[in-house]
Formats: sequence, C-alpha cells, structure tokens
Amino acid sequence: MAGNYGEGEGAERARRRAVERRRLRRQRLLAAGALVLVIAATAAAVVALRGGHTVATASHPHPEAAPEAQRATRSHAGWRPYTGPVPILEYHVLGRPQTEVPYPDLYMPRASFTKQMDWLQEQEYEAVTLEEVEDAWFRGGELPPRPVVISFDDGYRPQYTFALPELRKRGWPGVINLKAEGSDLYESNVRAMLAAGWELASHTIDHSDLTTLDPESLQREVSESRRILRHEYDVPVANFCYPAGRFDSEVIAAVEAAGYTGATTEIPGYANRDHPYELARIEVLGSWTLGDLAASLQR
Repeated sequence: MAGNYGEGEGAERARRRAVERRRLRRQRLLAAGALVLVIAATAAAVVALRGGHTVATASHPHPEAAPEAQRATRSHAGWRPYTGPVPILEYHVLGRPQTEVPYPDLYMPRASFTKQMDWLQEQEYEAVTLEEVEDAWFRGGELPPRPVVISFDDGYRPQYTFALPELRKRGWPGVINLKAEGSDLYESNVRAMLAAGWELASHTIDHSDLTTLDPESLQREVSESRRILRHEYDVPVANFCYPAGRFDSEVIAAVEAAGYTGATTEIPGYANRDHPYELARIEVLGSWTLGDLAASLQR
C-alpha cells in the first residue's frame, strides 16, 4: 500500500508541475502578445504623424472568431480589391511512400512539389491564406493579381520539415488543416509555421466522416476541435476542412454554428465567395505533371 501511495503522490506532483508549466507558458505568450500590440500601436501612431498609411486588421463576422490578439492583414504593392474565384491547392504527404499504402497518389514527391512551387512563382502566382481571401471577399481587403491558397491536410511531418522552408524562401504562407489530436506535428512545429505567417484551420479531432455522426459527436468534432486549437495556439481558427471532403446540410449547419467563416471541400474547381461553406479545392496528386497542374488551374 505504501508503495502505491508513493507512486500516486509522485504522479500527482508531476501532474501539478505540468499544469504549472502550461500556466507559465500561457502567461508568457499573453505578455508577448501584449508587447507586440503596444509596439504596433506606437508604430501606427508614428506612421500617422508622418502622413503614412497603417495596415488594416481583419475583422470576423462571428465575435467568437477573434482571439486575444489578431494578426494584421498583409498589404503589398500591386495588391488590389478582389472578390472573384480563387484556386485552393490541396496537398497531403510530401515524399514517396516507403511501403504499400492505401492511397499512394496522396504522396507528392518532394522534387515535384518544388517544381510546382517554382512554376507557380514563374507564372506570377502569389500564395495567400484563406483568411486573406475572405478578408478581400467580404471586408474590402486586397489580394495580389494572381492569388493562390496552398493548403495541407492532416498534419504530416514533411509539411513542417519540407513545405515550410520551400514556401518561406518565396515569402509565401500556407494553410495547415490540422487534426486537433493525433497529427504527426509537434506543438513547436505548428508554432513555427504560424510564426511564418501560415493559417491554422480545423480538420476535426480525429478525421471522422462527419456525415455518419450523431448530433453530439458532430458537435464535438466540429466545435471542440476549434476550441482545442484556439486554446493551444491563440489564433482565430476561422476555417474548417471536411475530412475526405464529406459533408451534408447538417454538417454545414454545425460548422456555421461553431463560428467558422468558411469550410473547404474536395469539390474540384476554384473557391467562390457565393459558397463559403462549400469551398472547392484542386487536389494535387503525386502522379501529376506540371502540365496537369497548369491544366487544372486553367480549367
């Protein structure tokens, strides 16, 4: 009995230390966020005094979509108001499968991915986040002349180890559609992606087919996944991604009720502002050539 009690007491001390570490980490993050806001406000005041222009901050239709500190909307020379369709590319695993896998075409060879990013850049595409697209669609924001959203599903490690540096050297953000539990990415990996300007979107908790769930389970996968990600990373999590592209009217209603401003599907084509909860994407397969990518974007 004494041995069991000692083990329990040690476990309790370890649990308390873990809780305290999380509390201190959150305090540091909040303090850092507050400092950034103070610096930004000071800089904005200086710019205003000099007759310059400040960068607008995106607002969200749902009050609960705004976290403690919102990121400023980017604004660059040549960007302009735009409310038309935008292509969203969909990627999964970057690399070749080591063994037989159920869906080998979801594996994109890394050399092919690099060539595709090079081609997009040569064609004067510029990657943006889905939040920036929605800001232009609904709140008067601006986009580059040829915007493209580059999204990654599920949270595989090469999305951090390979896609992040590939996009960063071009000054481009990505969108990570992350499962709230069970992805291959560490918390530090996701934070590095967010620090590089990436957007975090919810991909449920465990990648369930939402059309098969009872109302309580559906609410958990849709709403609780957003709560978990917002709490963990202190970002809006404004968008949702349907696992395997599966959705129906009940799923859409749950996504909208949870406070998301949009949701991506696997319907092929360009995303359109008229259907914010049925946003089409171009799923880029591992067997594709540059010609296939070009044809899909032109189509």
